[in-house]
Amino acid sequence: MRLLETRLISALTHEADQGAFPLVVSVVAAAATLSMTVPFASLLVAAALMAPRRWRSIALFSSVGAALGAALLYLAFHHLGWAMLYATYPDVVRSTAWSDATRWLSRYGVVSLQLIAALPLPLTPALMFAAISRLPVAEVLALWLGKLAKYLAYAWLTSLFPEHVLRHGWARVAALHAALARAATESDWPRARHHRPVADENQTRRGP
Repeated sequence: MRLLETRLISALTHEADQGAFPLVVSVVAAAATLSMTVPFASLLVAAALMAPRRWRSIALFSSVGAALGAALLYLAFHHLGWAMLYATYPDVVRSTAWSDATRWLSRYGVVSLQLIAALPLPLTPALMFAAISRLPVAEVLALWLGKLAKYLAYAWLTSLFPEHVLRHGWARVAALHAALARAATESDWPRARHHRPVADENQTRRGP
């Protein structure tokens, strides 16, 4: 999770000044959604801090990317079926979020999915239940509309921050990126150090 989040933040940082930055944010949104572990809301705020004047396009492209990622998850969950889903994700199926999602979806259908997507609530349990319940494909549109409403609100509020707050936020994002990159490098270094003596030993055995 940490390595993926580092790479996603790095992608945003490197492309912040480019014209295709909203498209990059869309790809990041899809990747974060598919990971089911990296929360995209914080990445969206970071993207809006990097380019506050493009908050509308950032929110629009982010919602499209997140909706596409959710649609792929829907297809994957639908293919797995109930038995495999329960065996693969037992903690999710037993969670409170699963109970709430199943109750809301059973009662209100696609409308509740749109509401869950628009609120800061876990979306994965609702996607799982929708997939095995074979709700109509219209849910993809509901997901997109819900995500669009939420991301527009997040990006708009971020763009309203005073200029000095935006600069401070950007500095914190850059510091976070550097810290994550350093942590990832340090986690890889012990493994490289562990494997080095093996290579030296093999070279010693071969002789000059």
